[in-house]
Amino acid sequence: MKQQKKVSIHLLAAALAVCLLLPLVGCGGREPQPATEVERLSKLCRVWGYVKYTHPAFLLGQKDWDEELLALIPQVRELETNEEVNALLHEWFTSLGEIDYGNCEPVAFWAEAAEEDKVVITDTSWTTDAGYLGEELAGDLGKLGEVPHIKVSTTPVQYKTSKYLSEVTGPIFRENDLKDMDYSDVRFRLLGLFRLWNAVEYYFPYHNLLEKDWVSTLDEFIPRMLAGGEGLPDGFTPGALALMGGEDFQSYVAAITALLVRMNDFHVVGGLLGMTYAPIPVMEAEGKLVVFGTAEGCPLLPGDVIQEVNGRDIYEFAETVKEYLPYSRDEVYLSRNGAFILSLAGDNKSEIEVTVLRDGKEETFFCACVSVEESPFIPYAQPQEVYEILEGNIGLVNPALLSTANQYGVMEELRDTDGLVIDLRQYPNLFPKTFPAYFVPESTPAFIHLNPSQAAPGAYIKTVSNVGCLPEDRERGVYYYDKPVVVLMDEFSQSGSEWMAWAIGKGEHVVLMGGNTAGALDGMAKLSIPGHFVDHFTAIGAYTDDGGQIQRTGLTPDIPVSRTIQGIREGRDELMEAAIEYIQNQSIK
Repeated sequence: MKQQKKVSIHLLAAALAVCLLLPLVGCGGREPQPATEVERLSKLCRVWGYVKYTHPAFLLGQKDWDEELLALIPQVRELETNEEVNALLHEWFTSLGEIDYGNCEPVAFWAEAAEEDKVVITDTSWTTDAGYLGEELAGDLGKLGEVPHIKVSTTPVQYKTSKYLSEVTGPIFRENDLKDMDYSDVRFRLLGLFRLWNAVEYYFPYHNLLEKDWVSTLDEFIPRMLAGGEGLPDGFTPGALALMGGEDFQSYVAAITALLVRMNDFHVVGGLLGMTYAPIPVMEAEGKLVVFGTAEGCPLLPGDVIQEVNGRDIYEFAETVKEYLPYSRDEVYLSRNGAFILSLAGDNKSEIEVTVLRDGKEETFFCACVSVEESPFIPYAQPQEVYEILEGNIGLVNPALLSTANQYGVMEELRDTDGLVIDLRQYPNLFPKTFPAYFVPESTPAFIHLNPSQAAPGAYIKTVSNVGCLPEDRERGVYYYDKPVVVLMDEFSQSGSEWMAWAIGKGEHVVLMGGNTAGALDGMAKLSIPGHFVDHFTAIGAYTDDGGQIQRTGLTPDIPVSRTIQGIREGRDELMEAAIEYIQNQSIK
């Protein structure tokens, strides 16, 4: 008994000694963990965004999510440790009130889906991580489960439907555009960043295709927003933006645009645009920017290879602005952004100096610039007729002019042709779902879609859509066109063009010809970004019926055909020539 007491006294003494060594945290406590300002703000961004999309205080319109964030930002910036941030965010969370949606009705689209069709894209395991958030905050965030069917129109995100694709094709963001925001106020710059970051975090279905982990982008872009005008990247050339605002404005727009470009999504528009443009129609051929058309006041000729603009090597300059121009993959960057690159290099001047390679010699010309409205940013001249019958009894359909109303008459006129070219380098006028039925005689799976769940941000439901002829199509006079069909496509074939190309391509006598498409298919979301612009991004996942990737890679042609500098110089449409030759050869066989 005495021995036991003696041991206990020794243990107590040792424990007291340990406590004396930890005066800041108390006996048995945990030492506070210091956190950098970026770490503190990153946590705020994530917690606020998750709560914004799931808490009834915001879904039912009881609280203004922007105002809540603007109030929290200065408080979080003044703190020093993770524990302080966790405590503040927990206090804020509890101030939002009870988790009561006033309704227990589940979202039918989610509740009725098979478990194997439910796909979780966004990792939300951090919301219950006590090591990251502290026990109290993690415990309370864990109470936010599936969101029930909300019937009011006050939610931050609503959903639209489409009779052409699948049941849900949202989302629709309800956001204040804050056009008069103060760009020098760090709170509003961070609001813009946090709004965009969370929209992508929970409503962009292609996180697996991002080249950099999305969470880590906060470590890079929060400092840019904190720095304001002083945070403009080295070597940044604002060009026309110099006339549109001060350095705080320029740095904000540059950062938002750069973050959007990180998505490698051609549905993104971006904000780094000039006030005037060089009216020089260019496209990529053999790795070079090549003039393919003429414009009034511009002495350049088709086949001229761009070398310099205003004394700048255009290819070196293209790399300096690559962070700010949307593209899906490197090999289409020049072609899809050529006109923008030339305009940014022009520095908003009324006239630019262009050096080109013509007939093996360098020559320099001066080209007058035009306004935004006059800018001819189209890859090909728009067609004048919905269809033509070419030499050799080969039909040509221009989907830019095709409609649900005129497609039946067009196809009747082309019924007796010996082959058909469908030029999907143009964007189709709409999605006449009946049109592929002429080439696919029976309903067949064509696409796998990932649609937002509505019940859980970051989760999606897999659906399959079919194309092909249905009994009601036959009643409308749809027949099976069983002659050779060529679908022309290239890097300008995007979204609706990709949908139609793959749908028609399910036909037995159809080949896809040209180059890989843009790689941005299916429904997109429109997001108002504070202070400057509205942008878009792909919000519905889309894969081929066999699970093949479309986003970024695009559709791959059955028969690859490339443009050449010589062909452009001679004014030839080499893809069209290849299509006609293919059909003629098939007819001979």
